Amino acid sequence: MAPQDHEAEHAARRAETVICLSKLPPFHPAALKLLNIASDSGTAIDDFEKIFRGDPALTADLLLVANSALFGNRAKIGSIRHALAHLGLDRVRDLASTIALSFFVRNQPRTAFVRHIWAHSIATAAISEVMGDLYGARDLYTAGLVHDLGRLGLLLTVGPNYEKWVSAEVPNIDEANRLERDRFGMNHCEAGALVGHKWGFPVVLRSCMIAHHELESGPPRDPLFLVQLACRMAASIGYPEVHQDPAPFPELPAKARECKQLSPERIREKISVQIDVIGQ
Repeated sequence: MAPQDHEAEHAARRAETVICLSKLPPFHPAALKLLNIASDSGTAIDDFEKIFRGDPALTADLLLVANSALFGNRAKIGSIRHALAHLGLDRVRDLASTIALSFFVRNQPRTAFVRHIWAHSIATAAISEVMGDLYGARDLYTAGLVHDLGRLGLLLTVGPNYEKWVSAEVPNIDEANRLERDRFGMNHCEAGALVGHKWGFPVVLRSCMIAHHELESGPPRDPLFLVQLACRMAASIGYPEVHQDPAPFPELPAKARECKQLSPERIREKISVQIDVIGQ
């Protein structure tokens, strides 16, 4: 095929994928509002409570998770105000985002691929949360949770064809991304950027969605660097994005190496509890 014909075919496939992604249903309105409220705002608690009062279904789901084994509370959390006071604004927002995103997953056939990408997202979120606490970076759980959202967007819009193409075993993630771009005109990172823009996600979340495989070095406090690291860690301990050759456990910054919560055993335990509670 001549170079110009190849470029034209690539452009056509990309345009087709963009049209498919444009038809994606909107993100949960209440959860989106929560994502765009600054936790350090003087009215944040009242704003959070107002949003939950307007969405009884989200409130019920959040209280169910707040009273689960994930937190091991002795006293029952019976209201959003209680949840906000006991868990904190950031944790409540993280849970609301997880519940909202799980709505899309639940509406898909429970195939091995769907379980696979959801487990990777939860794993990356759990590791990102520990990283965020360690380095003082906020909202890392949600950034880790949605970093691979482009895959879910492609699955929801392109359909079984996407699952078929990415379920084959590949040697590494770079090859998987190349195959995605050849077949759909873009890889899942680029698709994630389109979905994040369509859904009105904050910039920090969108940057993690489009650049989580670029593996640029950065200061440990940088949210993108920490999510990139969490993604690689999740893959190395049994929660990869795609069926690939086993990935080595990445080299961690000194402070992270000293954190017992980031040992592979502790991470697997944390992820297992999260998946059991949130479900797939």
